[in-house]
Amino acid sequence: MIMASLRVVNRLVCRGFIVLTLLLMFFNEVLIYYVAQSSWNPIDCKLENCTRLLLIADPQILGTSYDRSSHSPLARYDLDRYLQKSFERAVSFTQPHIIVFLGDLLDEGNIATAQEYKQYVRRFKRIYHNKRLMNRVHVPGDNDIGGDNGDYISNSNQRRFENEFMSEDLFDYDNHLRFFKINRMLLDFSNPDKDHNADRLRIGVSHAPLLIGGGPLLRAVISDLDPHIIFSGHWHESRIFIYPSTKVINFYENAVRHFDLKALKEQEHSYLEIMVPTCSYRMGKSKIGMGYAVLENYNLSYTVLWQPNRFILLFTYVFWGLFVLCCAIVYKMMTRCPFRVAKRQTLYSRVSNIPQF
Repeated sequence: MIMASLRVVNRLVCRGFIVLTLLLMFFNEVLIYYVAQSSWNPIDCKLENCTRLLLIADPQILGTSYDRSSHSPLARYDLDRYLQKSFERAVSFTQPHIIVFLGDLLDEGNIATAQEYKQYVRRFKRIYHNKRLMNRVHVPGDNDIGGDNGDYISNSNQRRFENEFMSEDLFDYDNHLRFFKINRMLLDFSNPDKDHNADRLRIGVSHAPLLIGGGPLLRAVISDLDPHIIFSGHWHESRIFIYPSTKVINFYENAVRHFDLKALKEQEHSYLEIMVPTCSYRMGKSKIGMGYAVLENYNLSYTVLWQPNRFILLFTYVFWGLFVLCCAIVYKMMTRCPFRVAKRQTLYSRVSNIPQF
């Protein structure tokens, strides 16, 4: 009778742990993205010419050269899935007109062989696939073509990035926005239609920040492009720069910031740059997310869509596994020891009840 009761208890305990494990997995793998979305601030369009931008910086999908450990395939799969799920929620929330990728799309693009590069590109396009969102802008980062700390940038690296990512990029959008790709590694930028720049709201997109560094490239950008706003990445941080005041604002709240780009340029004679944080949890940052900007005429509204910290979620699996293991050990000790004692007592009682002659 006692044995039957304990079997029932064992079955219930095992089923309870299985149910709790499935609930933990459902929360970490599905529900957490909706929980993160619940903290995002929507930006409503008030005018017909409203343009929504989704800004993605430094996804750096993992390659196969830097990490050859036994768990590296699982790490690549987990990061790809995390980026894809985050992107899907961001697209659903923002319904963007344009997606802007601010460099370091790949982690090993600058050192990959031709075959490896094609595999990385396929993974990247699978992660950020959306048939309805064809308006895209890509700029290369140092991990895509090289150039970090003076590294050599080969022509082949530039060509293959342009062929895979930049061949169908936007330059003008809806006759009122104009995008300029600025490459700080090569000290170069695109400006194919300079005569009509004044008719557009001018947006500079760069992997590395510009306003904080100064130098001849910044002077050329200000002189030739005269941008209303610059978006950049590279530092994996969320910051706002205003030039020439050297004012730097760390932007880590969930609020929406509003800027009058025309007044900023014409009245304050200043330039604005927004640094978008990394969207990859592998960069070692506790705050990761994607930028969300809305342009209405010369009014800019900007916020960050903060993402869940994947490392914390992965640690919960480790803690839960250790907790289940400890519970199993304790439970086995508690259920097995009494039976041994009871068995000995039963055997002793039988021996003592044998009649003595």
